[in-house]
Amino acid sequence: MKYFARSALSLGLFTVFSTSSFASGLVLADNEFRNDLAWLSDRGTLSLSLSTWPLSEEEIKRALANAHPTTSAERVVLGRVNQRLSALKADVRVTGYSSTDKPGTPQGFAQSYPADQSLSLALNNSGEWWDLHLQGNVEGDKRISNGSSVNANGAYGAVKLWNQWLAFGQIPQWWGPGYEGSLIRSDAARPMTGFLLQRAEQRAPETSWLSWIGPWQYQLSASQMNQYAAVPHTKIFGGRLTFSPLTSLELGASRVMQWGGEGRPSSFSSFWDGLTGNDNTGDSADDPGNQLAGFDFKLKLAPTLGWPVSIYGQMIGEDEAGYLPSAHLYLGGVEGHHQWNSNAVNWYLEAHDTRSNMGRTNYIYNHFIYKDGYYQQGYPLGDAMGGDGVYMPVRWSW
Repeated sequence: MKYFARSALSLGLFTVFSTSSFASGLVLADNEFRNDLAWLSDRGTLSLSLSTWPLSEEEIKRALANAHPTTSAERVVLGRVNQRLSALKADVRVTGYSSTDKPGTPQGFAQSYPADQSLSLALNNSGEWWDLHLQGNVEGDKRISNGSSVNANGAYGAVKLWNQWLAFGQIPQWWGPGYEGSLIRSDAARPMTGFLLQRAEQRAPETSWLSWIGPWQYQLSASQMNQYAAVPHTKIFGGRLTFSPLTSLELGASRVMQWGGEGRPSSFSSFWDGLTGNDNTGDSADDPGNQLAGFDFKLKLAPTLGWPVSIYGQMIGEDEAGYLPSAHLYLGGVEGHHQWNSNAVNWYLEAHDTRSNMGRTNYIYNHFIYKDGYYQQGYPLGDAMGGDGVYMPVRWSW
């Protein structure tokens, strides 16, 4: 069993040059950006879902256009959000960092660096129906080895069709309300190469019999794992759905399937068996794959009690029983977004347990066919600490 305590991390150096404004497309995970958006959203200044990344720039713009700041601090944070969005989607963006120490704890949202030193050049161009993000990275002293000091992690191209963004590239994903991890899809590992589909604007359905679900988003992805020795060329298929029936409540459901690969069944019938839950046969010859699925929620107290505090949780099952997730792992947390004089203050307390049902070990993120588990290049695609861990981080910032 692994117990972790939060400790000081590394020193970084970042340099950004931006040259022009932005148009539309995807917005990749960024910790500072999310913290400011969460501060505004959980206080009720704007309405925006932050549990499925990448975000849609159209939805961010819509939320910002409808924001209603009431204090000078809220106006300052709104200005900072607009500046950060402009920098993230700039025509030319150069970033770099150098770490003086290797972190001894799992790294949270958009904070998992695959090398001790990195220099990145990103070129962006987007319009009403396209978004092109070309990115090249040069790395030194790699923490996650991928066979080369040069890579295209973060690069993608996307087109918009009827309010749906269809993208292909190496796109980091994050599913869930947690800050220090997601039990099912995080950015702890390098991004896989594949396709991604999601909505641009996330308005509620207009039909009277569906309008109750409120603003909603989905994300579908199909990718191939890199350097997966146990079963080369293994595929990862995933789907996530979120909706907000109340201004104070967001609900989410996620599912991933590890499928196919060298020497494995790759027919449509095998895929259909996995999709419909006809798996866990115990026969390595025809078992369709390895799956995880579960649910999450976030409850904001500001709309009802006026407190800028939210409660959230995530439950994922490693197995299935009666068409529902079983062999559970858990994440829960409480977060606050306050104003101290003219400063924005964020804090959260989180608890993770990646043992099966809070006790059984050597089970979560493991599989009898995909023997390298739910890991890529040794790093988890789910919670950053991997299976068999208990982790209780606390963090605050201002």
